[in-house]
Amino acid sequence: MTKVGLTAAGMLIAGLVGARVDAAPLPDGYREVGPDKVTAIRELCEATAATGLFSGAVLVADGGEVIYQEAFGLANREWMIPNTTDTKFRLASISKQFATMIVMQLVEEDRMDLDDTISDFLPYYREDTGDRITIHHLMAHQSGLPDFTSNFDYRGKISRLPFDPDEFIREYCSGDLQNEPGTIYSYCNAGYVILGRIIEKVTRRTFEQNLKERIFDPLGMENSGFDRNESILEKRASGYTRGPFDYTNADYLDMGASPGAGGGLYSTVEDMFLWDRALDTDQLLSAEFRELMFTPNRNVPEVEAAGGRPQSRYGYGWNIFTRTHPLTKHRTRVLNHGGAINGFRAMENRLVEEDAFIIVLCNQGDAFGSGEVWSVVVNLSSELIHIVTGQPYRMPVKPRPSQDQRLYAMVEKEGVEAAIKWFKEKGKKAAWGGTTMALAEKLIEEGRAAEGIQFMELEIKLAPGKVWLLRKAADACLSNGFPEKALALAKQGLEQKPEDERLQTLRDEAASFLASASSSFPAAGTSGGTGRMSTPGN
Repeated sequence: MTKVGLTAAGMLIAGLVGARVDAAPLPDGYREVGPDKVTAIRELCEATAATGLFSGAVLVADGGEVIYQEAFGLANREWMIPNTTDTKFRLASISKQFATMIVMQLVEEDRMDLDDTISDFLPYYREDTGDRITIHHLMAHQSGLPDFTSNFDYRGKISRLPFDPDEFIREYCSGDLQNEPGTIYSYCNAGYVILGRIIEKVTRRTFEQNLKERIFDPLGMENSGFDRNESILEKRASGYTRGPFDYTNADYLDMGASPGAGGGLYSTVEDMFLWDRALDTDQLLSAEFRELMFTPNRNVPEVEAAGGRPQSRYGYGWNIFTRTHPLTKHRTRVLNHGGAINGFRAMENRLVEEDAFIIVLCNQGDAFGSGEVWSVVVNLSSELIHIVTGQPYRMPVKPRPSQDQRLYAMVEKEGVEAAIKWFKEKGKKAAWGGTTMALAEKLIEEGRAAEGIQFMELEIKLAPGKVWLLRKAADACLSNGFPEKALALAKQGLEQKPEDERLQTLRDEAASFLASASSSFPAAGTSGGTGRMSTPGN
């Protein structure tokens, strides 16, 4: 192939494609794999952990053999206990593929059919939708059901509460359809909660018992299971949230009814390799039914939130797609799934043609509105794919100060007004609101309530329809000597959500304090923000 007349970029690509015969120089940031993949993998993983954005374990297999496994960071920060390759991590949505395995086993046993409906197994389910949503729809994310994780109260309330499984399905997995079943791909955890309960009804065994008897025991996956909060698990990793200023323990999440079969499992990188090996054999399921799991349901398009592609690439519990290297255009067929849950992130990739497997499990999560940890897990997994397939890869870059950190430094040096001015002009604002809430809370914790509340008020102006912002700001004002502001914010929130019990309480407490203060000593504690008041817990 001649290079005459090609642009510099064209010459580069021409040199890269076809095993890079002419060893054309790589763009800045890229490296050649070299003859030793393991060295490249080790350097990549160690550099990723050094960013502070990854704590967990990694396993890489190539040609069916493990070539690298290592752990990084701490399983428990309070006791400074390090992660190991047999540390147990929450799998989050990677759990879904285990549910689909059991369903397909039951289909193979003629105990259910892919065209069976929810109503065939859950007689209490609403008939108008239960008669139309099939097992296929549930596994392929084509049910049309709304996802309970988008419920306003899910994160702060619903996810923390224990539910009877049927009660949870009635209340949070039976909403009005967003679209006709079987017409569009839209990721839905509710569908997998329903699948878990159907498995229990068909087998008359708990989902946990099915996992153990049908998958974990036959494969020798001794360090995997359903993550019950009350269980004592040896070597279970604690989950953490990486905020802009420090780490915190991840928010509590009841693992029973929700996330249930859609995200309630734990495992280790070593056990996940055993799972990978079994997926290429008939040990758990015959080839005919495994092929159904690994075939994308391309007959429907995706919703915009999933990428908006004209064809779904989701099978049953797996994404199936071809990954193209950005430089060499080398194509790799991948079976993939990720997972994100409070305090944990996970990414799994099976490279079919290379008989390779990559699993990254992490016991850190992102603060609300951030995606740094998730991006690092995704990027690490992607670059490991490049190394395994012999393609140029990129090392991670040292993270720059976050926007919150920059704003905090600006407050320290130039004052809060200058920081707010910069944010209005140049800051990156999250569409869901609350971009600077972590900064506001840090300032309040440091006794600088007036400055912190200024950022909260700014957020409310930017996203006036976000009731949770009004609730947080009202709470902060009431707790830090601004009862008049607290009353006004609570009333503003109740105009949008009159049934909000916390806002009702804040309104009543602020009004009561103001009435008491005016009768005792006028205007005390209502203007300077220097006094601090105790209020009942949240």
